[in-house]
Amino acid sequence: MKDKSWKPKRIGGDSSGNTTDLPVIELSVRTAECKTTLESIIRETEGVRLKESQDSGIAALVIMELDENPEETFSLIREMMKLNKGTEIFLTASRLESNILLEAMRAGAKEFLAQPLQKQDVADAILRFLERGATLAPQGEGQRKPGKILAFFGGKGGVGTTSIAVNVAAAIKELPNNPSVVLVDVNQHGGDLPLYLDLQPNHSFRDIAADLSRLDQAFLIRVLTKTELGIQVLPSGYDDLSTGRLSPDCVEATLRLLQASFDYVILDCGHVLDLTTKKALELATLILVTSTLMVPVVHRTKRILELLRGSGFPAEKIRLVMNRFSSPEQDVLKETEEILKQKAFWLLPNDYPSASQAVNSGKALIEVAPRSAVAKSYRDIASSFDGQSTKSANKGSLAGWLNPFRGRKVQSSPSGA
Repeated sequence: MKDKSWKPKRIGGDSSGNTTDLPVIELSVRTAECKTTLESIIRETEGVRLKESQDSGIAALVIMELDENPEETFSLIREMMKLNKGTEIFLTASRLESNILLEAMRAGAKEFLAQPLQKQDVADAILRFLERGATLAPQGEGQRKPGKILAFFGGKGGVGTTSIAVNVAAAIKELPNNPSVVLVDVNQHGGDLPLYLDLQPNHSFRDIAADLSRLDQAFLIRVLTKTELGIQVLPSGYDDLSTGRLSPDCVEATLRLLQASFDYVILDCGHVLDLTTKKALELATLILVTSTLMVPVVHRTKRILELLRGSGFPAEKIRLVMNRFSSPEQDVLKETEEILKQKAFWLLPNDYPSASQAVNSGKALIEVAPRSAVAKSYRDIASSFDGQSTKSANKGSLAGWLNPFRGRKVQSSPSGA
């Protein structure tokens, strides 16, 4: 790797010393010598900076090392390119077979860096990367906006929080603009979200928590499991019978990276308000507290809402979801809203047969019973989250809801669903 003729490239450096706006380069490299060489070159090259642990956004350039199974690397590159169209990928490897080079370029890799690395070759590749970036849209244009984080938290166990999170994710994924959606299980006391989608994942949050320093775009995508609907899933990997717990720092770093990569991050937060769950709720765009009209559920939901308000969560960020609602319960609902000091944001119709069939078959309800009132309710709320206009409807119907991200009060009756 010695190259005495190499000198650091100085490319449009910021004389003021402010490097926060420079393109960030992330390394996903296993070989220690290769990684050290790349770090040295990047730090000596003006116009770019190496990704640090405090950086939560998406890197402009990712340098990856070829896995022992090249096809796994190519698949990973394709997935990364779908999620982050503005990111470039360089591939480095000691193998120089023409078929590997061809497949790498087809997958989306822009440059191939042969090992052992030559410093001048790496510096020239970075220069070409910067030149390509200079020809694109001005900074800030065409870049992905941070995704919306929707956190579902149960007012009590057994109120359908996981089922609602799964079906909201499925309904959002079904929208015409085909947004990218990731479903995250933050429940450490009974995380069984994969069962609702008939998944047997090989990875979970545990893989991230085992060594948080490994967390980057490539590693994160490796631990996600993709469903037939196109939803990515990050299981918890924890329950009341397992050892260890997720730390708030691990959840924060993971969610910030997911938010930078996906249009929607849907959280199943369970019903236990511990420090880790509280951190997830702090990062959320909206907190949707799930409840029913059963007396014990209302009693605990009241305590949860009081805790959230007392912890400083803004009132406009908290939403109340009433599950298993039926029209004859209007008077009970009104009384419950007074007790909770919170208007219902969303009334989800009671349809136990359809909901039960969906859970037992490991499918989303909109697949099992697409014409049911509850499926329509999910589709309407998904359109509302997305800010899409809907056709006018009778007062009180879900189709007439306003965009909840504008902070307006929303109310609904399932009679229109």
